[in-house]
Amino acid sequence: MSAYLRVLGALCIVAGVLVCALSTHAVLTDDTYYRAAFALERHADHILYQAEYQAALARHVAYIVTAVVSGVGGVVGSALLFGLAAILQRLGRPAATPR
Repeated sequence: MSAYLRVLGALCIVAGVLVCALSTHAVLTDDTYYRAAFALERHADHILYQAEYQAALARHVAYIVTAVVSGVGGVVGSALLFGLAAILQRLGRPAATPR
């Protein structure tokens, strides 16, 4: 059972770091957000540019939140699984009996 938990922990950390890396890449290459922010700088009081910026901002923030949550969730989840595997491995060993 502890071997399965270790494999699941490894998959959890790999998936978390992979999703975090992909989300970070999406944040850094979000051209729609950067174009909308640049357009809003030029036309700060125009309502259409503000609406376009708010829509792009929502997606941009969702990428950032996904990166943070998947990174932290992958690391914490895998740490819990590795810890549980270690506990189960120790419980599976026979205890030394005093003489």
